[in-house]
Amino acid sequence: MSTGTTPTSPPRLTQPVRAITSTLSARTAPPVPPASQTYEPLARAVLRRRLLYDILPPSALPVWVSTVLWKTWSSGGVSSLSIPNTMAMPFLPSTLLVTALVWAFGVLPIIVLRKSHLTAVPTPSSSPSQRFKVAFSKPSTVRALSVYILAGSFISTSHIIFGCILEGNPRSSDYLGVFVKSRKHPYYLNGRFVFLFMAQVIITIGFHLRNILLDRVAVRRTRGEMDIMTSLFRRVLSVSGTTFAFTTATFVVYTLAFGLVRAVALPILFQVPLVSRLFRPFLGHFLRGRWSLVYLWRNRELVWHTFLLALTTIEGWEFAESLFDDKVQEPLAVATHAADPFLTLISGITSSDPYYAHFSYIELRTLAEDDSAAASTRRTTMFGDQKHNPTLWATLVRTALLTLGKDYQVLLRRGAPPPPPAAPKPKPKSGDPVAPATPFIRKPVFKNTPSSPLHSVVESLAADGAVTQALEHSLDSTVAHLPDLFKSTGPPAPVAAVQKTVATVKAARPTLLEKIPTPSGLIPQRMQAATKEVAQWWSRPRASRLAESVVPNRETDILIAEVLSRLVCASLTEDRYGVVQRDIPRILEALLAFLTALEEAQREIAVSDDAEEAARAIDVYGRPADAMKEAVVRIVQTFGPRLSAFRFPHRIAQKLQGFADYY
Repeated sequence: MSTGTTPTSPPRLTQPVRAITSTLSARTAPPVPPASQTYEPLARAVLRRRLLYDILPPSALPVWVSTVLWKTWSSGGVSSLSIPNTMAMPFLPSTLLVTALVWAFGVLPIIVLRKSHLTAVPTPSSSPSQRFKVAFSKPSTVRALSVYILAGSFISTSHIIFGCILEGNPRSSDYLGVFVKSRKHPYYLNGRFVFLFMAQVIITIGFHLRNILLDRVAVRRTRGEMDIMTSLFRRVLSVSGTTFAFTTATFVVYTLAFGLVRAVALPILFQVPLVSRLFRPFLGHFLRGRWSLVYLWRNRELVWHTFLLALTTIEGWEFAESLFDDKVQEPLAVATHAADPFLTLISGITSSDPYYAHFSYIELRTLAEDDSAAASTRRTTMFGDQKHNPTLWATLVRTALLTLGKDYQVLLRRGAPPPPPAAPKPKPKSGDPVAPATPFIRKPVFKNTPSSPLHSVVESLAADGAVTQALEHSLDSTVAHLPDLFKSTGPPAPVAAVQKTVATVKAARPTLLEKIPTPSGLIPQRMQAATKEVAQWWSRPRASRLAESVVPNRETDILIAEVLSRLVCASLTEDRYGVVQRDIPRILEALLAFLTALEEAQREIAVSDDAEEAARAIDVYGRPADAMKEAVVRIVQTFGPRLSAFRFPHRIAQKLQGFADYY
């Protein structure tokens, strides 16, 4: 029985349907941290410790020895001192105080300067003149020169002051005082002081110029390692010989130049009224007497004193800088202090400073060639890394191949700077079309009124019209029919005389020029030949220097080839997922392309005229070329026929086939 009721619809939901939330989410893996967060702090800590304990304390040793020698000499020598006083001399408070002050203000600024100007890339130059040109184009070179001059001036000033105090002789203060003891001329400069102080300044400038010539601001990589005693003995011998040769040569040149300035240049300058008025109250007494070898012999004690002061100054600087050069290029041990060595080192090779990147590759090579079980486990973990995006191996390969690619482009350009980028094409201006402009009419727009007959006749006479041309023709014909008696047959007499004199002078000019003495004729032939040789040496390009500028990062390229090849060979048994095998074609192509470019550069150098320079240049190219060959051979011997599964460009395939057939 029906009830008559209609079915009702289900009730509507008042809230929209929502998905069930979940705590699971797709998180993006973080990239490899930058070197400034992982590798560089550890490397700076190692370098800081090396500076504080391996460079600064030994650099004070030459200063301490020279202070002991100077004090012994000022005391009258070893013969005037007793044995206990001689044994106690190095440890006296005055000796230690002078050593500390001279080292703090004379040697320490040089070490700080070297640290602040250190660079891993050498200066690109092929000749000494070009190197000086590049160096002095930087503002840092002038600042460094001022630091050297200030340090040398402090050493000479402290030597004079402490010498007067320690000797306790009032005559010693007069001997090297700034002014002479004269009531009549109280401002006359002491000649002994001027000679000693200027010698220190000139030798300091010469030492800085020598550092520029050696390109000492760049890290110099050395091969091989020696023990501490052998290294110290080698450094002492090398520094002593270099210091003595450089100081002797520079001091002889300075002594001759000082004599020429005093005997020739100073009297000439004093002929200028303004210069004479300014400098005569200070240098007027230098015009008395003559500078000769006899005068130099009479002041031999001053000459010997000045030479020894310059020698001890250069000895301290050279010892400190050679010690700094050796310590800044020694490899770092950073991976042993890190929780994940491969993560720290791969982060280190991404550093923008090539100095830190080079040390990272050195430690990566050590981990790649380690055959222990722990090293194999670390390599397996690195190959299968999934914690970073991109992975550790992808970051390593990409950074290494980018570095090789940049150096490859420099090699192809033969060290030339990259070409400037092409200017972008101007974008078409978008906007409403511009209506064409109305042409400007430059002709009169009104109709010309006819001119009067009189005005036309005047205009025809003023212009070159028919009437004017007829008059000129009639005048020429009239002159042509004149008798020859009324015509002039040559120039006037004064003009003919002048022309004859000019011809005589032109004919006698070569003879007169031969009789006039030239400056080159006044110079002896030997001096001219020596000057020409020095000029050629100064500006002649060196093939070896040019090769060094073509492959400036060759040491890093060698490390990259060794690291990539050893890791690729280890991946054959330690790579579980095959992430390394897909990059083998790129690695082999980069190594073989770099090797081909190096061999082409060697063939270009082989035709050089200078055999010695050519041999050096070939050796510069030969070291990275040998490293590329060894890397390719290592991969070919490890994989063998398996390399046929990869595809290579035709040129690379031919080069690789030669390695496969030979090895």
